[in-house]
Amino acid sequence: MNIGLIGYGRMGKMVEQVATGKGHSIQAIFDINQPLESDSKTKNIDLFIDFSMAGSVPRNLQIAAARKIPIVEGTTGWQDQIHLLEEIKDLTCIFSPNFSIGVYVFNQIAAVASELIGAAGGYDVFLHEWHHSGKADSPSGTAHKLANTLLQHFTGKDKVMTETSHQKIDDNVLHVTSTRAGHVPGTHLIGFDGEYDSLKLEHCARSRAGFVYGAVEAAEWILNRTGIYTMDDFMQDYLNLKKQD
Repeated sequence: MNIGLIGYGRMGKMVEQVATGKGHSIQAIFDINQPLESDSKTKNIDLFIDFSMAGSVPRNLQIAAARKIPIVEGTTGWQDQIHLLEEIKDLTCIFSPNFSIGVYVFNQIAAVASELIGAAGGYDVFLHEWHHSGKADSPSGTAHKLANTLLQHFTGKDKVMTETSHQKIDDNVLHVTSTRAGHVPGTHLIGFDGEYDSLKLEHCARSRAGFVYGAVEAAEWILNRTGIYTMDDFMQDYLNLKKQD
């Protein structure tokens, strides 16, 4: 693939490393000094991979759609504008707050665990995440995704609180908390706490490489498709192929 890379921070530089290692070419780089614009040269670009800033996402999606170039959207913090995906004509996109294959599996495990533990009764559930001090959004996009999974599958929870609580939390509220410090690539902990014991599920990223590897795999998957896809669509095919191998 000839890739147009949008965003050239830590994630963008790692996309370049992983993609070229898999035999792809970075055809163009768009960043804060040279943003993707409607008149940008994109003739030889097969696909965009976007790890930029939340405020840039709507423009990037619109330009990709206008050029009929698929886009892998890995930027976080723009979930409140997700309705745009259905409003932009001719858009081909796969989006996810986290393209890590391990995180996808972690989310599936969380759904099953929530069903079992919620049905058993007598337990509460919480979610905490840690990221490096440079991360712009809080809670993480992955935490939002996991929180939605818990709300769907854990009996009795139907609301999320992401701020510090200064009073008793209602039983129906899922408390999602965050820490920003140091160089932590990303850790998410789900805890189920009961009177007699507790259970914990944790995903701990060793580096950003897992996020990037999944994004490049997703790029290869969407290249000859049209439409709007999520990590669920990609992973169903990915896991089926792995089973065949």
